[in-house]
Amino acid sequence: MDVFLLIFILAVLGLAIVTNTRLLIYYQQPEDVGFSNSILCKVIIVASLTLTWMINLLLPIDVRNSRPSPGFLDMQSLWTAAFVTLAVFIVLVVPAAMFYYEVEGDEFVKRKRRYVMCSMLMTFIFSAALLGISFPFLSKAAIPVVSYACKEWQTSDETGRSKVCGNGQPTEIEVQVGFQIYLVSVLCFLGWFLLSIFGGIGLSAAPLDMILSFVDRPRAINESTYRQRKKMVGLAAGVLLQRAEELQQRDDDMVEASKGSKRRLSWGAWQANRNLRQVRTDYNRFKCDVLLLEEEFEKLQISKFNKGESLLVAVLKLCCGILFAILSLAWVLQIIMSVIVPQISGQPGPPFLNSLLAACEDAGLYPLGVALYACFNFYMLICVVKGCTKFGMRIAFFLSIHPMRAQNTPLNSILFNVEMLLVSSGALVQFSQTTFSDYARLTEADVIFSAQIQRLTFYRFFFENHIFIITMLSVFLIALIFLLVRPRDQGSVSFSAPDKKLVSLATAAKTDKC
Repeated sequence: MDVFLLIFILAVLGLAIVTNTRLLIYYQQPEDVGFSNSILCKVIIVASLTLTWMINLLLPIDVRNSRPSPGFLDMQSLWTAAFVTLAVFIVLVVPAAMFYYEVEGDEFVKRKRRYVMCSMLMTFIFSAALLGISFPFLSKAAIPVVSYACKEWQTSDETGRSKVCGNGQPTEIEVQVGFQIYLVSVLCFLGWFLLSIFGGIGLSAAPLDMILSFVDRPRAINESTYRQRKKMVGLAAGVLLQRAEELQQRDDDMVEASKGSKRRLSWGAWQANRNLRQVRTDYNRFKCDVLLLEEEFEKLQISKFNKGESLLVAVLKLCCGILFAILSLAWVLQIIMSVIVPQISGQPGPPFLNSLLAACEDAGLYPLGVALYACFNFYMLICVVKGCTKFGMRIAFFLSIHPMRAQNTPLNSILFNVEMLLVSSGALVQFSQTTFSDYARLTEADVIFSAQIQRLTFYRFFFENHIFIITMLSVFLIALIFLLVRPRDQGSVSFSAPDKKLVSLATAAKTDKC
């Protein structure tokens, strides 16, 4: 038994629980402080984040267990159990917490448990039907083999058999994979949509935002400047308050109109649904404006009463921005060398990060190798959250934003980001196994992802041709160009110049008064 590996797993599990609990305390709103407030949601958040940690660190554990000789852990069973647990959290546990938190304290929902149970039952039926229907048709893997047609091999001696059976033809045989392998492939396939889009955006947005937070940091201002900008913020807040009332009225009107339109399929029903979608889009834009206005007010308070942001905090943001830029560049180079170059040339590319992980393994510095691997993987998870927020800020009609703000993040926003991390985790594990293929050699992960999932009939085109990885790299390049041209979110405030969006809101307020 590898005692070191066992102690390492327990240490990582304990560190994950403590760190995730601290993260929850750091981000939750002041009204949610206290162990008794929404205890179920908080336990689910910590458990989900811990599961994200463990499933992303299973590959280094698999490496340690497989080399130099097979260890005591049954990694195939561990991988299966991890992904089954991941599916349960994605489909049942986290959505149940989100549904419960939404109706908690809502007087209009009398039977909250029944509401949550009915919602979860519908979610479970839909997910089970999707898996049950698709499994018989999409669970066949085409395994490459070499076929030999040897009619006289039994009559030939051992020296002549190689000549008689020397002309092999490459072919494929179909193999039915188990349901657990198919479940892993579905989770990876769905997670790739989030990882390739939001991860690609985040790779460019995360370092740029940290550097901009240093450039646009709050600086000390005099009393007259403070009063002027405070008045502008107040006028803008008045406009947003008026807009909120208009949105509420429009939403009430749409609900009333939809009651009469749902009974029949008509032009009026289609128009009502279209208007309702427009209200939701306007509400998403409203949330973006409110977020930016709150950030402006916080900066204004720091500039006046704290004489600007602490130099230490500003320098730390700049250092984080530089570190994020290095990590993003390293990921891009690793993708190019381990995926793009072999795809074009047909030959293995330079090892790059694989050589660092291999050096740690050869030198006996296993914890250092795990730390490097975890650094890159967890940074990619940060990029997914950052990319989703950035996408929502720039394209408000697509989804609502759920930014993670210190001491000011509602539990439902934390649950939304946790769900997104869980969905992305399966794809991230496959992404790491692909890009760190030298590091992942001879592991059960290599067998599951490269020999089985990658060969499944339907998913083969996407995984063998690395469609999602190429999409991620393309999204990164497009987002990088766009963010270099327009680095700040619309309405974000720079203390070096008046903000156009804020000025327009303030001007609108003055016009209404006139």
